[in-house]
Amino acid sequence: MTSPVTYVEFNTPDLPAATRFYAAVFGWDPQPFAAPDYLVAPAGAGRGIDAGLLPSRDGTPRVVPVINVASLEEAARKVAAHGGTVVVEPFTIPGVGRGCYFTDPTGVIVGLHENDPEA
Repeated sequence: MTSPVTYVEFNTPDLPAATRFYAAVFGWDPQPFAAPDYLVAPAGAGRGIDAGLLPSRDGTPRVVPVINVASLEEAARKVAAHGGTVVVEPFTIPGVGRGCYFTDPTGVIVGLHENDPEA
């Protein structure tokens, strides 16, 4: 696989409740990252990927897989060429990189992330 899922975001309408739940049930220790209300629970040295907990922009609870790509523009172009739709335009995460969200032709929402520490 050349562009793997490297991250997953848990969008929640109630960040404090979700944080308490995942900490109690799975031992996660979400910490602020990039913004005070964007929390990350690192996978650590074992198996798995990091998980982000954040407020849902539209109030809808959902889990969003995030695919790491070499070029955000190229990946977004391919998404559109193959029937997908970019639904959140590219944005910058300072010191981390750039991202956007798209839906595939069946309506599944997915994130894209391009690493760029200079962002």
